[in-house]
Amino acid sequence: MKGSNKLHHRPYIPLNRMDEADKPYICRLAPFADGFELEFLAKGAENQVLYRKCGESEWASVKAKNRCMRIEHLEQNIDYECKVTEENAAESKIRLVRTGAVPEGAVVINYLHPEDSAYSFSGRYLCSPSLVRLEDGTIVAGMDLFGTAMGQNLTLLFRSTDNGKTWRYLTDLYPFYWGSLFCHRGRLYILGLSTEYGNLQIAASDDGGKQWSAPVTIFYGSSKLCDNGGMHRAPMQMVPFQGRLYTTCEYGSWDMGSHLPAVLSIDENEDLMVPENWLCTGFLPFEGKWREEAQTQGDTMEGNIILAPDQTMYNYLRWDTGKALKLKVDAEHPDAPLEFHSIATMPVTNSMFRLFSQDGIYYLISNIKEDGQKCDCWSCRNVLAVFRSEDLENWERVRNIVNRKDDDPQLVGFQYPAYLFDESGLSVSVRSAFNNAHSFHDSNYILYFNLGAI
Repeated sequence: MKGSNKLHHRPYIPLNRMDEADKPYICRLAPFADGFELEFLAKGAENQVLYRKCGESEWASVKAKNRCMRIEHLEQNIDYECKVTEENAAESKIRLVRTGAVPEGAVVINYLHPEDSAYSFSGRYLCSPSLVRLEDGTIVAGMDLFGTAMGQNLTLLFRSTDNGKTWRYLTDLYPFYWGSLFCHRGRLYILGLSTEYGNLQIAASDDGGKQWSAPVTIFYGSSKLCDNGGMHRAPMQMVPFQGRLYTTCEYGSWDMGSHLPAVLSIDENEDLMVPENWLCTGFLPFEGKWREEAQTQGDTMEGNIILAPDQTMYNYLRWDTGKALKLKVDAEHPDAPLEFHSIATMPVTNSMFRLFSQDGIYYLISNIKEDGQKCDCWSCRNVLAVFRSEDLENWERVRNIVNRKDDDPQLVGFQYPAYLFDESGLSVSVRSAFNNAHSFHDSNYILYFNLGAI
């Protein structure tokens, strides 16, 4: 076995499981009401897809005509096992999938059954959706895998060449977590962490995401087990302004009880793969005017860079239901400390939201609590909506993306949206928990919604 420091893998297999390298590999599952779609990798030409209801002994078998198969006419809302075999009797790992209808307008990018251990070295739940459109029109979607006391360091990439109608597996990235996909001057990048609270790193691809450079560390982090915390970020967008690219990050941990906000930026003419070209504002402590005016510290994380109507740049962060933390960015001195501005009133819940502008209009994608909606958990996330504003202060709801307000908010959630907004309209990928998920937080789907013009 030769050493390697490459980032991309098709697929990534832990070193203690290298006996699986020559076996078929199920790389994508996508349930629908009475069946599921299965995509696999295999070296042999003759393959069989086998499936059975969980608890049964006999397998049904169908010859694989290609590497992406639809298994139909199954019982609805039932757990099934599936696997792929080759003519030499090599078998893939058994994967789990549960049939069930998805919300109206949704396409399944990927699915992971809550009891499926295929990625347990990294996690049991799908997280951190990210979207980017390449110059040839291909959409690349990213996601990672999380779980308590697990590695949290694997990112999966998928691609669509038909504007999100169908999705196919692209590659695995290891180690990568909380990654933002973005294009800059014809090159595809991903910016994220090596693991939860790990190193902040960046990698690049010149072939649409199939192959990637080795990751370059921009700032060293720590781990979630460290008392001092480490780097933190969601897969937030890159925002260009006055010749620089901006995005957000934080430092801290849940155990510390705080995440201190910062803004990361780079001159758009500099090499993004050189760590010294990046600047960080430093991490704003909860003290002074901020502490006096905010009074209590909310969930300070997952910031959105936005240029206000007065041409001032702000970082809007998750804070509390109905509120967002608003920090001023000094664009003339991009490494200067952030400055507390206010606690803004916004139609948000205690969850990550997306704030962006297009053609002079501001848009917000956020979870929202409907009037009279029962919600007895710490964050109500079973309604996701799009809002519009001309001034970042007065918001009107444009439409719901998904509304499951009558479902149990402890078990159903549609959260952490990623977006594309271009000539095709607005598209959103969503970390989603339903159809017998462990909880609203522990998501088993990444869904894609093409909303069109709004």
